[in-house]
Amino acid sequence: MNFEPRLGLGDVLADRYQIQRVLGDGGMSRVYLAADLKLTGKIWAVKESVAHASIGMTMEEEASILISLNHHRLPRIVDFINLDSAGYSYMVMDFIQGVHLDQFLNKQGSRLPLDTLLIFGLQICEGLHYLHTHHPPVIHRDLKPANLLVDEAQEIRFIDFGIARNYKENKPEDTVKLGTVGFAAPEQYGGRQSDGRSDLYSLGAVLMYLGTDCQYSEWSIEATGNFQNNGYGALLPVINRLLQFHPEERYSTAAEVGNELRKLRSDHGIKANHTRKIEDRARCYVIALAGASSGVGTTHTAIALANSIARTGNRVAIAELDLKATAFQRISGIINGKESAKVTTVRNFRFGGVQYVRAPSRSELISLLAGNFNYVVCDLGSSRRKDLMEEFFRADVQVVIGSGAEWRQEDLEKFIEFSEEVPQRNLVCCIPMATPAILQRLKRKLGIQRVYSAPLEPDPFDPREEMVIALSSLYSDLLPQSVSSGRWGLLLKGKRRRGNH
Repeated sequence: MNFEPRLGLGDVLADRYQIQRVLGDGGMSRVYLAADLKLTGKIWAVKESVAHASIGMTMEEEASILISLNHHRLPRIVDFINLDSAGYSYMVMDFIQGVHLDQFLNKQGSRLPLDTLLIFGLQICEGLHYLHTHHPPVIHRDLKPANLLVDEAQEIRFIDFGIARNYKENKPEDTVKLGTVGFAAPEQYGGRQSDGRSDLYSLGAVLMYLGTDCQYSEWSIEATGNFQNNGYGALLPVINRLLQFHPEERYSTAAEVGNELRKLRSDHGIKANHTRKIEDRARCYVIALAGASSGVGTTHTAIALANSIARTGNRVAIAELDLKATAFQRISGIINGKESAKVTTVRNFRFGGVQYVRAPSRSELISLLAGNFNYVVCDLGSSRRKDLMEEFFRADVQVVIGSGAEWRQEDLEKFIEFSEEVPQRNLVCCIPMATPAILQRLKRKLGIQRVYSAPLEPDPFDPREEMVIALSSLYSDLLPQSVSSGRWGLLLKGKRRRGNH
């Protein structure tokens, strides 16, 4: 299959992304490095692809899978452009500085230490575990060294999902037989449907390839001898099970493989804390709030949350996404004086250490997320616009604000029911001024455990200690510890010294 690229060096895509150089070529796509003309100094990876009936999956479908994912080992989609009538489309992603896994090995000039090979295996397992436990499960189907990048911190990053697919129950086999020879599981060439165990076969092939000086990716006498002689004999039982022809004879899950790799590290006296913690990675985290109905205090809670996080020393922005909302306009008018209260053009302002952005466009929201903020709080109000709900469910934490009144409980139930149809992991319910009895009733009724109360707060721009503690519970177990633990303690001590209770 021949792919003919349309973009050239210097071309500008969508009046924003200027092509700088080619990063990589494939049989079905090309990836470019692009400069952002609206965000000075920002660069992106742009994947150009064209739809083919024989491929079975367009890049729009690939983007729809990736948009629903949120994991630090997976690429983050920031824009999707489908302007070409000939079937060409463009996906804009984070640019990750690094080298392909096989190139990394060649540049080393020597074999990887056993521990490094085990760490790489664990990091791949981490990404696969997230994909396979997603709802619905996502099967990569093309795991190979060329689709795995080693970044500057020597962390594995997945970079291409061109033939990934959602697992479908009771489907006898894959519609499209695709995969890279030497790394794809046997079932990917017909006979049955690929599932998570297919990716585990590919994991075994990748580890075999790395451990045999990039010579072998399949089980054979020559391959095992080479692997053993290179000092990786302790890993052979794991590789053997991963590379079994029949899926049922392999490991069942990536988590199971990860446990085996951790045990090997322990058996060789390697400390588990050698790997870097996930929460040490710097990126912008998004907390989105949506009201189950109008008038439940969504904006009030969002402002209090943004100000609470800002006091921990983090850079915070809050975006009012509902185009019909007027709260930020009125806040801007109060801050700047009565005359400006009628001005509707003030869309960005700063107050109390928080940056306020009113009704940002899609590109402006992308710029916000790509800026220098640690946290962005998105206020959706009670809007149910499709594009806003997509932003809600792709956030790191999704907070639905509801009422504790029995006659409004149906609104919450409908929202939770709708949420169950969308892949998401971090949904939290916040019920302002709810009693413990109300919370317990809602937990049973809604079938979720993360249901919290928030006290009455007269001033969300300067929330009291009680409110700060309540809001921290919304995401304390879902986001990095830099906010959810130590800094909260320092903050509360400071408030007590000031006598602000």
